[in-house]
Amino acid sequence: MHSQLTAELRARGHLLLQGRIDELIDNYIFPLPVFLPEQRMLLTCRAQGRAVFSLLHASLKRTGVTTLQPQVQAVELPRSGRFRVWVDWQERVLPTAETRVSSAIYYFRVTRLGPGIEMVDYTRLSMPELHQEFEALALSA
Repeated sequence: MHSQLTAELRARGHLLLQGRIDELIDNYIFPLPVFLPEQRMLLTCRAQGRAVFSLLHASLKRTGVTTLQPQVQAVELPRSGRFRVWVDWQERVLPTAETRVSSAIYYFRVTRLGPGIEMVDYTRLSMPELHQEFEALALSA
């Protein structure tokens, strides 16, 4: 299960970097609570999810991130069709060899289409500048 989740998360990171947001949010269950170190958001629909992930995509591109490499730290044993996954995201920045890290806990729920993400808790965010942009987006929703 560990390697399968890593492959799935790697594919999601690729979708985000490629700007294929509609495909990316297909695996999220709305309403989607998202907890950040300094705030929380409730994305009530796909349109809000699209806006947030588009903002994240633009920020990653603007800062030169070329690769998102997930490292699954732990997987909880499923109970009642739900489980958590602890992930560190390694962000490779070019042209330098800089690597930044974001950490999140994903709350999965097993659906007929496979595991879907029903909540995300970012415990470390590599781009603190996004806090203000996310806050402005939340206020406009």
